[in-house]
Amino acid sequence: MWLGSAFRFFQSAFKWAARAQARVEPETRILQFLADYRTILTSGAFRAADYAWLHLGSRALAPIALLHYLLAGERQGNRPTPFFDPAFFAARRPRGGSPFAAFLRGPRGAPACAEFDEAWFVARHPEAKAAASPWAFMTERGIAGLLDPSPEISLAFIANAYRSRNKRLARTLMKVFHRRRGDGRASCVLNRADLRAHQAAFRAAIRLRALKESPAQRPWLVFVQTDGGHPARLHAAERRYDLMLNYYREPKEPPREAEHVFVQNGTKTTAIATLMEARPGLFAAYDHVLFLDDDIDLSAAQIADFFGLMSENGLDLAQPALAKGSDGSFPILFQQAGSPGFRRINYVEIMMPAFSRRALAASADCFRRGISGFGVDVLIGATIAEKLGPNIAVVDKVAARHLRAIDLEGGALYRYLSASGIDASVEMWTILAENGLESKLVETEARGN
Repeated sequence: MWLGSAFRFFQSAFKWAARAQARVEPETRILQFLADYRTILTSGAFRAADYAWLHLGSRALAPIALLHYLLAGERQGNRPTPFFDPAFFAARRPRGGSPFAAFLRGPRGAPACAEFDEAWFVARHPEAKAAASPWAFMTERGIAGLLDPSPEISLAFIANAYRSRNKRLARTLMKVFHRRRGDGRASCVLNRADLRAHQAAFRAAIRLRALKESPAQRPWLVFVQTDGGHPARLHAAERRYDLMLNYYREPKEPPREAEHVFVQNGTKTTAIATLMEARPGLFAAYDHVLFLDDDIDLSAAQIADFFGLMSENGLDLAQPALAKGSDGSFPILFQQAGSPGFRRINYVEIMMPAFSRRALAASADCFRRGISGFGVDVLIGATIAEKLGPNIAVVDKVAARHLRAIDLEGGALYRYLSASGIDASVEMWTILAENGLESKLVETEARGN
């Protein structure tokens, strides 16, 4: 990958040189370039390894990163360090040569980027006045010290939400600020208040419509979040559970037969929360409820076995194990050979959690804590364990196939979330940090019962 990046770099450099040759005297251009190169290099402010990782594809290309920046990257708007935006600076102080070199020659009071509010920063950190400049103080000490550069940016939030620690925070800031220039801007939140605002706007746009509602006919309920493409065998005539279809987009054809049919935009997590508020007695009519994504394949017989095992063993929260060959995030949730039936753990995944009546009531508020469902599942596990005891398990006796791969970048769900200002990973790490649950991702019990 880095060879391709190097080739593209030199290709861009040659094109830039050809254009520059036609506009500027060679001697003037070369002298200006050398002066800018020396200014930036000797300043120590250029983050070569981070720039190479972000824009050239490999930290190994750090030795040529400054060349790339001056010959191509600066014109493309690439940042040489988190708190300098070449386009922002050039628009306010146009001059020849490199904007970053010009800034470094007189940084005090210069407009480095939209994310650094010098007056606000100095008011909060008077010691910055004694530095070469407040900007230098922010760059050299502020990032490592998690000092906020403006009232709109929380470095502590970013460090947690984007999983960045110590020396990597500068690189993360460069990446996040770069993404905010394009389509990813909405989901690249910089503080907790922005995240909450995006979540609130998402919920406010949800519209619920009931196409069919029936009294409970069986003791168990299977909820399917679907666009109509869920496995047909969930509708088997011999099923021993009621079926609820929640369409997250308008059905293109008449919905398949089920006891309950709803249409509401949003995610499975918001759908459950909305139904709990709009139909408070609906789920309470059932002994157990299984919430499925539409790419989970289980037979009616498997579901009956699963519910039966939950009932017999007094499990409050459980999920079928993932079958071999499925795509999943947590190895502990895959079916394990030799298991006597189920294994106690401390959380299950949002793709197919099942609840007892009392567990669903006890964890109802958890569904209102997130949009994507990431982190909500861990919070649900911790809440149920605290209120009802450690009756949480993955059931190896019943293995479900996950039919589609998880695609956190290009998947339809994640593109939909991103357009609405929701980053699933940011939600997850924020929920876990707020509730002290980060360790729950690794503290799973693997013993059989």
